[in-house]
Amino acid sequence: MKKIILILLFIGSNFSYSQTIKLDTLIGKNGILKRFSPKEISYGQKLSFNLRLIYTLKDKSGKEQKVCAYMNTKYGYIGILPSKNDDYTFNSDAKDFKLMVYSNSMQNFMFSTSKKGKKTVMSMPIAPKTEIKMDDVTVKQENSIAKKSTNLNIDSFGYNNSKTASNEKIVMYLSDSNITGTFNSKSKLCHAGLGFYEINGKTVLNMSIEKNGMKITIDKIESVNVSLNSGEFKKEESGVSKETIEAMMEKLKKK
Repeated sequence: MKKIILILLFIGSNFSYSQTIKLDTLIGKNGILKRFSPKEISYGQKLSFNLRLIYTLKDKSGKEQKVCAYMNTKYGYIGILPSKNDDYTFNSDAKDFKLMVYSNSMQNFMFSTSKKGKKTVMSMPIAPKTEIKMDDVTVKQENSIAKKSTNLNIDSFGYNNSKTASNEKIVMYLSDSNITGTFNSKSKLCHAGLGFYEINGKTVLNMSIEKNGMKITIDKIESVNVSLNSGEFKKEESGVSKETIEAMMEKLKKK
């Protein structure tokens, strides 16, 4: 019995598990950004994630790539976990574990566990690259017919960026049917342009972006309860001076 309890504790502490999600606490007036309170993250603290999003990126040739994003929807940081054969298990003790954590304040870390079990962390003064930026875009309805999106069957409504040329037009699918004018958000929690935006006092979910033959889509949204103790990872230097890092971060904040 004692061995069984230890095994269960090990599984619960290292692997993510999905839970039921109530849509009215995810999007809308009582959505996740209503409780959004971004904070700095620092080395040594426990990093917890309560939401997992699975993305599919499809290029012009039709080649697909999966991306897994773990989110802390309260404090505004995101962990990007590389996919291996559609396995998105969060286990910091696993060999070749890698997690890039981006924060809302530009404080970012790369966590790694080697094949020999050595855990290291490096501070990264960079922001995630977003190929398609959605701020300050004047939107128009693409069509008035809703389609079901993600594993949660959320109604999504098509909008475009008011461009007609095929190489400039962007089509996106949002959870709100009444977006007009400029697509401006008070706050946001997203990766590659997809995710949650606070618009007109509501949390709006952007579930898909299409541009010039490329497409990014959120396939799954799952409630999870996983964490990482950053203090278990040994600090490694990035090879860049403190002054250079600070200058880079100031430039990024101005963008």
